[in-house]
Amino acid sequence: MLRRLGRLSIFSVLLFCAACGGAKSESERPLTLDEASLLADVLWRNHESGGAHYRLVARSGTVSGDIAIEGDIDWIKHLGYGKVSGGTQPNPVVEVWWDANSVAEWRPSLEDEVREILPNAQNPVLLRKPDQVKRRLDQLLAIIVGLSGTMPENAQLILQKADTSFMRTDVLRNKPALVFRFGKKSIYWIDKEEKTLLRFEGNSSTGQFPIIIDFQDFGPKVLTFPKTASVIKLSEHKELTELIPVSP
Repeated sequence: MLRRLGRLSIFSVLLFCAACGGAKSESERPLTLDEASLLADVLWRNHESGGAHYRLVARSGTVSGDIAIEGDIDWIKHLGYGKVSGGTQPNPVVEVWWDANSVAEWRPSLEDEVREILPNAQNPVLLRKPDQVKRRLDQLLAIIVGLSGTMPENAQLILQKADTSFMRTDVLRNKPALVFRFGKKSIYWIDKEEKTLLRFEGNSSTGQFPIIIDFQDFGPKVLTFPKTASVIKLSEHKELTELIPVSP
């Protein structure tokens, strides 16, 4: 099972996140050049670290559903792994591996259906192409991978971006943090001392699908695919595709 985010439920965390993306507080102010430079470097620092352990909570493909993912991300090779909780029913994803060109899912409730088609399949993992338009899971995985950059951003352009500001100082997991708003729907929590990204908060343009991603244990990650798994290409078995919810 996924470790819980403190004592907060997924619902309460997302409710908090949605509120954070709203109107500016009176304490917010424009960025200084040093703060803009810190924000400009944060995704590059992620890339330079090689990878991290992440914990994500978000709305799933429907307003009433929640999804949580926890695992490791390799920002150099663009590889990821996560244990999944929640999401659209039936036949939910329990574990997921992904790269730029593929998503591999373990959906244990579908194993009987898989073996009816492929009797010799052991520990079947379903392989498909990413679909960020129709699948909420794929959208979330893309955000995790996308929170890195091969070079720093332009601090002067960040200073000019509308609705970007210093929000407050705070504490997250016993670490002093600087909290920045970037545009209307993104908030970055940056470790005041180590300059790493502790938390990302985002939301959709409608404000209905908040997301929080916490990062820790920065450094290179070695991600492996289970050797005993049977990889089933969904492109070759349309009957299995029909049993998988679209989101996710």
